[in-house]
Amino acid sequence: MEKSIDNWVDEFRNKEIPVLRKTAKEFQRMSSNTRDLTPSRIAAVVYRDPLMTLRILRFINGMHRGRLAGEVTTIEHAIMMLGIDPFFKQFSQLTFIDDHLGYSRYAFVGLMRVISRAHHAAYQAWDWAVLRNDVKAEEVYTGTLVQSLGEQMFWCFAPEVHLDIVKSMRQDKLPFIETQKALLGFEFSQFQMALARAWNLPELYIDFMDPENSERPRVIDIRLADSIARRSDRGWYQEALWQDMKDVALLLRMEEEPIIARIHQNAIIAARQWELYGVTPAAAWLPLLPGTWPEDEIPDEIVPTAIESDEEALCFMPQPAVMKHVMQEIGSHLDGTFNLQQLMALVLKGMHDGIGLNRVVFALMTPDRKSVKAKFVLGAEANSPLRQFEYSLSTPHLFTRLMSKQQGLWFNASNKEKFAPLLPAEIIKIIGEGEFFAMAVHIHDKPVGMFYADRKHGDCELDAHSYEEFKALCLRASEGLAHLAKK
Repeated sequence: MEKSIDNWVDEFRNKEIPVLRKTAKEFQRMSSNTRDLTPSRIAAVVYRDPLMTLRILRFINGMHRGRLAGEVTTIEHAIMMLGIDPFFKQFSQLTFIDDHLGYSRYAFVGLMRVISRAHHAAYQAWDWAVLRNDVKAEEVYTGTLVQSLGEQMFWCFAPEVHLDIVKSMRQDKLPFIETQKALLGFEFSQFQMALARAWNLPELYIDFMDPENSERPRVIDIRLADSIARRSDRGWYQEALWQDMKDVALLLRMEEEPIIARIHQNAIIAARQWELYGVTPAAAWLPLLPGTWPEDEIPDEIVPTAIESDEEALCFMPQPAVMKHVMQEIGSHLDGTFNLQQLMALVLKGMHDGIGLNRVVFALMTPDRKSVKAKFVLGAEANSPLRQFEYSLSTPHLFTRLMSKQQGLWFNASNKEKFAPLLPAEIIKIIGEGEFFAMAVHIHDKPVGMFYADRKHGDCELDAHSYEEFKALCLRASEGLAHLAKK
């Protein structure tokens, strides 16, 4: 049966919103010395991350209304309400986009394009609001960031819907909004208004989304900014895009030529943050001449593909609530309703976010049963040897011994002298020389693979509690794999 808007809202209502890894890195740096820190400096970091902005607005407006004087519409106001130190404490445990969507590069890039576009649109809308002498231009900026809330959430939690929409658009030659209605029975804009209400987001921003308010200057500002950012992602020589820019000139009561030049300049300024998102900004297309625009390649389905991260190591805080949720989710799908990709995405999330392990590998025995090779890797850099994790079962060493039965190992300083000689040089080149967790996975008393995890061998140490949780999650994963084997 087709899901209704209410069904989707119920599904997304309590989801943890992932954020940019660089946002967490900046929070960690700033929280170490808050003496001279101001809410506006913190907000400047937050506003570059539409999902972090959304996460804060949802939290602060979801607090009991009796504690608030009214709606909180800006990040600065939210930080002042909480206090700087309590703010950092509240948002110290975050899920990262590249981890959350680590099973699909298509979904990851799709989401990054949407939030990059939201940043571009927000800067355009803010600039025009300033030109209109809007005394609260930051509300226009924030409202534009959340204007694509519906798209952002479907990319986060149901990317297969976006894939179906793109396929249908190409097959049926229907516009984006018409395809949404044909496949879902509603538009993203309708869904996001319902979700925004469920999250108690400020009524101001719900009004910005409402087509009934389409004649208000602020709403026109946001709608045109969103349209220009969306269209310019596919080049600047489009009749509809030129009309949008002329409409901006009408809104601002200014000549077209200087306004078009200003829009181009705004796009360039917004593009200076492109490294945050890792996708090509619209400003990159400004020098191009008119011509046909190539279609993006689309996969047949959402499949596991590596997402690389070049970030420095952060010592992740364990998130017991995430660990509990993952264990319950796997337990509720032991009827075989998960496929391998869904199961492993959940297990790796539990290890990475729930236990706080930086790098996680699930290696599967090859069909000829002669070696064990990485199938899923999370948290390793693009050039990390860990992505090539593989070992032969033909020669005895520490991991072949581990595979003899379903057992775990915490390799650390206390046993290094005993176990280090059992690690071949080629394996040490892959995993490094620091401490790690490993556990063999057996199904019906036969080895099928192994989990490996570490904290990057830096200042982030492993501990006994994390090891117990690692083993518990490995055992739960084995249960799930056993049910998959029956299918």
